[in-house]
Amino acid sequence: MENIHLQNVIKSFFIGLFIGIVIQLYDDTEVLITYKVLTVLASGSVGFIIGFITEWLTSILPIRMANSRTYFFINNLIALVVTTLIMASFLLITGSTIDNKVAFMPMLLIVLGIICIANLFDYMMYRRAQTKLKSFKEMIKDK
Repeated sequence: MENIHLQNVIKSFFIGLFIGIVIQLYDDTEVLITYKVLTVLASGSVGFIIGFITEWLTSILPIRMANSRTYFFINNLIALVVTTLIMASFLLITGSTIDNKVAFMPMLLIVLGIICIANLFDYMMYRRAQTKLKSFKEMIKDK
């Protein structure tokens, strides 16, 4: 439990909120605004759960996988698999009709795309921070 990065779990909550907003913009069904707000909050909560499961599974990986590129790749794969499983289980639990299952695939692709982009952005920010740290160390070393 001490290896779980809570900052990433909180980021997952906000990514879930963002996904909820995007899904509300994608789906043009007429419902009350309170239901839309509840859906966005539920999406954030599911994002929090997915982030926690992803971080927990990533934290139990062996230390020999400590390469940053490998870590981010495996973390992204785990997030995609966990998200797909949770969304598929929601579809099965609700007992949706065939029409809803057809509409489910574009939404799943949107969600998985947003997760991939968010993880890629996180990796790019990590690389940027490492580059700045390296240049800062060189600047200090020169003085």
